[in-house]
Amino acid sequence: SRSPLPVPFLQRSAREHRDGERALQEARSVRAEQRDRLQALQEQLEQLRQQEQRLHQERLSLARQREQLQQLRDELSPGGPGTLLGTVPANGPGSALAAPAAPGAQGLLPGFLPPLGMLLGDSGDRLASAALYGHLLLLKHRAQMDHDFLENERIFLESLKKRP
Repeated sequence: SRSPLPVPFLQRSAREHRDGERALQEARSVRAEQRDRLQALQEQLEQLRQQEQRLHQERLSLARQREQLQQLRDELSPGGPGTLLGTVPANGPGSALAAPAAPGAQGLLPGFLPPLGMLLGDSGDRLASAALYGHLLLLKHRAQMDHDFLENERIFLESLKKRP
């Protein structure tokens, strides 16, 4: 017949069982923490991918806007191809009292300028020429402001890309 196990052996066995249960519980807790961290990292990675895609789209848009701005500058620059400043001599708005409008100049910047006939009137007087010249200078200033803004946006986007 069997003899009962000694009491110290049973106590040690119970303690080891409790220690094993505790270790198992800690391992499960660590595994759950690691799973949560992995999920958070995967979500962060997805957010970064989406941000990278948005930055890429913004960069493409910025490049298109830069090209449009350059075309506008080319059109508004003195002596440039298709320049609107050809309607007013480079030495000032008052030097040509009856300068006719350049053929085709009316449609170069739809939405930006009123029709040249409205500015120049039938007589092409000095006031209308000055108004046209001032309007063109304003457009050049706005184009420069747009360029500066786009350049600042490019710098901002570059700094976002360098962030960790």
